[in-house]
Amino acid sequence: MAGDRNAKMRNLIAGYSDAIRLSDAKANIGVLFVAIMMGTVIQYKDAYPSYLTLPILLVPFLFIFMNLLIAVYPRFPRVGRARFPVRRRADPEDFDFLMDPASGDATLPQTCAMFSRMLWWKNVTLRMAYVTAMGSLVVAGLLLFFAR
Repeated sequence: MAGDRNAKMRNLIAGYSDAIRLSDAKANIGVLFVAIMMGTVIQYKDAYPSYLTLPILLVPFLFIFMNLLIAVYPRFPRVGRARFPVRRRADPEDFDFLMDPASGDATLPQTCAMFSRMLWWKNVTLRMAYVTAMGSLVVAGLLLFFAR
C-alpha cells in the first residue's frame, strides 16, 4: 500500500511541476505583452484627456507587471535539505548528490505540499494580473467614451 501512495505522490508532483512550468510560460508571455502595451500607452500620452496623467495611466500596468514578475519568481524553500557546501578547497565529491531511496520516499509529502503552495501562489498572482487587466480596460473604455 505504501508503494501505491508513493506512486500517487510522484504523479501529483509531476502534475504540479508541469502546471508550474505552464504558469511560468503564461507569466513570461504576459510580461512581454504588458511591456509592449505600456510602451504604446506612453507613446500616445498626449492624445489622452488631461485628467489621465502618465502616473494614472501607468498604475495598472505596473501592478500587472509586478504580479507577473512575482508569479515567475521561484519560491523553493529549503525545508529539511542540506545546505550548499561553501569551502575554500572544494572537491568534486563535495557536490555529489546521493539520495537515500528511503529518505526520498519520506520527503514526498513535503515536496508535494511545497509544489502545491507554489502553484497556488502563482495562480493567485496570475489571476490578480488578469482581473486588473480586464478591469482597467473597462475603466479606460468608460473614461474615454463618457468623459469627452
